[in-house]
Amino acid sequence: MLVNRRLSGIAMPTAIAVALLGTPLLSTATAGGATAAAKVPKPQSVLGWVPCADYKLATYEQIADYYRKLDQASNRMKLVEIGKTSEGRPQLMAIVSSEENLRAENLERYRQTSVRLSQGDGLSESVARGLSQSGKAVAWVDFGIHSTEVAGHQTAPQFAYDLVTSETPEARAIRDNVVTLLVPNTNPDGGTRVAEWYRQNLGGPYQDAGYPELYQKYAGHDNNRDWYMFNLQETQNVGKQLFHEWLPQVMHNVHQTAVFPARISIPPFEDPLNPNIHPQVVRGVNLVGDAMGQRLEREDKGGALARQSYDIWWNGGARTAPYYHNQVGILTETAHASATPRVYDPKDFPATFADGTSTSKPSVFYPSPWQGGEWHLSQSCDYIKTASWAMLRLASDDREGWLYGAYQMARDGARDGAGTTYVIPADQADFPTATKLVDKLRWNNIRVEQALASFKVGSRTYPAGSYLVREAQPYRAAVLDLLNPQVYPDRRLYPGGPLEPPYDITGYTLSFQMGVTVDKLDRNIRVSATEVGWPKVPTGVVAGAPKHAYALDPRVNDSATAVNALLAAGESVSRSTGEVTTRTGKLPAGTFLVKAGRDTGDRVTALATELGLSVAAVDAKPAGTKALAAPRIGLYDGFNNYDEGWTRLILDQFRFGYAKLTNAQVRAGDLRARYDTIVLPDATYNSMRNGRAAGSLPDAYTGGMTDAGIANLKAFVEAGGTVVTLNRAAQLPIQAFGVPVKDVTAGVEETELNIPGSVLNLNVDNTDPVAAGFAPTASAFVADGPAFEVTEGAKGVTVAASWPTDNLLKSGFLLGEDVIGGKGAVVTAKVGQGQVVMLGFKPQHRAQSHGTYKLLFNAMYLGGQR
Repeated sequence: MLVNRRLSGIAMPTAIAVALLGTPLLSTATAGGATAAAKVPKPQSVLGWVPCADYKLATYEQIADYYRKLDQASNRMKLVEIGKTSEGRPQLMAIVSSEENLRAENLERYRQTSVRLSQGDGLSESVARGLSQSGKAVAWVDFGIHSTEVAGHQTAPQFAYDLVTSETPEARAIRDNVVTLLVPNTNPDGGTRVAEWYRQNLGGPYQDAGYPELYQKYAGHDNNRDWYMFNLQETQNVGKQLFHEWLPQVMHNVHQTAVFPARISIPPFEDPLNPNIHPQVVRGVNLVGDAMGQRLEREDKGGALARQSYDIWWNGGARTAPYYHNQVGILTETAHASATPRVYDPKDFPATFADGTSTSKPSVFYPSPWQGGEWHLSQSCDYIKTASWAMLRLASDDREGWLYGAYQMARDGARDGAGTTYVIPADQADFPTATKLVDKLRWNNIRVEQALASFKVGSRTYPAGSYLVREAQPYRAAVLDLLNPQVYPDRRLYPGGPLEPPYDITGYTLSFQMGVTVDKLDRNIRVSATEVGWPKVPTGVVAGAPKHAYALDPRVNDSATAVNALLAAGESVSRSTGEVTTRTGKLPAGTFLVKAGRDTGDRVTALATELGLSVAAVDAKPAGTKALAAPRIGLYDGFNNYDEGWTRLILDQFRFGYAKLTNAQVRAGDLRARYDTIVLPDATYNSMRNGRAAGSLPDAYTGGMTDAGIANLKAFVEAGGTVVTLNRAAQLPIQAFGVPVKDVTAGVEETELNIPGSVLNLNVDNTDPVAAGFAPTASAFVADGPAFEVTEGAKGVTVAASWPTDNLLKSGFLLGEDVIGGKGAVVTAKVGQGQVVMLGFKPQHRAQSHGTYKLLFNAMYLGGQR
């Protein structure tokens, strides 16, 4: 019998359940009997070399092959496939424990115990105590999330072998008391790409140049920024296990960029602390970090550094998202991310770390400074193994405490959140996007209900189908963090100085970013409702066959998805320049009109059903319309640019046709013959013009647009093309096209202006075509982007959105409201026969900012208007 779960609305057999119930996906080990090290293959017998050897990198396929052979030879491991990667590779996870623990019935019982305690707000203390006493701690170690940080995934074979075969009292106790989940590579595609690149260039001038492209199909290094959104296939694969199937109490997320010259960065981390995180999580992080440091010292592995660079504020990373699920997430960063050995001269070391701590003299959180010398990949791998063993030892020694602590945190979440309910109204304009927000909440295992009937709270009546999120639940921290504004503390390096840099960003409230209305009510709402497994798209409605056209609401993001599909099918589409009267009411300017044809109704109905759209009928042609063709979009990809990857993901999700536009193609010119719209993702003017330095990589990867290419871009616009710039890319038209627009942030010091990733309020002129479908106000994610001032008397320039003069900050931190307040945020400037649309922030930030996607979509569509 297969156990089924529903993920993203698709029923699928759970890989873990399949393996546990007697039909292992990959394992062929015989049941019973102890694993004998003599019969278990060592990694070198499969790879051809000892893992972490100099000048050697194994591909993911080789490492996976070893894991399969280890699984076949040992009954202390079960190997399961947890999903496919973005490029279609099978992603594996190993479950390691004692032979007795791995018996199917026992392992499933321990998994369910972990889940019950993690979600144990409904358990009595006596039941929780009993489960904690009889259960096994669940610990997690993952490798290779950042593929260029090679030590992690190269360590994976040896670490698995040691954990399976070691017969020390410590190893036996760990196998008896702990179920260890090992992910040999969190990004298998990149693991293979980087290994093959290194091999290809071994012994040549580019041996240590680094992989020049995005090593994750869409996100590259930013794949560790997706852990509350779950946009990426690999994040979904792992997230299912972390937050739904197993709920480990402790996890180790392995990285390899230690703060130089330290040999490994470990917890405790530095402030600020996100106040939503349970104190037991923080104490647990500190405890594990101290255990790692102590074990490293006992094994004569000096150079371990704590309380530097990494904080406990931001959500969204593989080790930070677990905090909001009552899991102790550990990040370590070892040094020397290369298979090439190197000698480090202490004369090249900085005198201090960023906070002024000496790099050469012992201090409380750096008691054994590294003195330099020769370093090999094998040493980095050894540090990773030591840190991981330290965590597993703690999990084993305090098995019952970790399990019971999970219950306590779940209990506290339900107690402390009592009396607060968040309602996501079903009558908001873009309810399909609101449903996507619910999907993200469910990926985070946040409990959601859906009202079966309308209900009234005060003077507000909420329709049936509205969603409810009760704050009283085990992962209350996640509810608080994703649905409430962040208030980042004003931490200056010195009085009047710049802000102490946050580890990542300071404000990221998901409902704000997605543009979804969520009402926070300080009461416990009693309503007839059903618990949501995985939300379905709203019911699509087509309001009859029209005499003239089908109308798609411009306020709804997925109207663009439907329009793109209809244009690709040859349908005739236009956009209104004013309000449109339909049979069911009025729609705003920018409404998409699909002329009724022979097969149009069937196509529109199918898309409405798929996307949850309400399509209106228009019986008379509106006074003002502009024909819309599918714009021929060129997406600039000049170098390894995460913003380009995220943009590409969104274009794929919303079915925009596009082609990559390289530096060589920009330099070649004749752009207008091939493109209607060119999108420049976030990048500086100099980086686009100059690219990578000659000689740093093979010629195909060096050089930028050059001045000739920039002249070609200008010629493209002058000939009627549309250029859309995201965030800092506005520097190019401002500096090279002569547009009458000034960036008022240019040259302003950090002590006067600092927006380190925050959500700001935005005023919108929805009569501007770029802002079609918006309400008069919106939220925008901003990270030190430009702000525009139009030259007095300039012609051909319009401002679609601007920053308010006060009450600008919505979530995070802002310094410099007086600098950007009242200035333009979205500006269109005519250049010859064409136009440049400058979006002064990232409207598609990490595929999270659904609420501002339409700015990008509308700007791209300008190139297709006739």
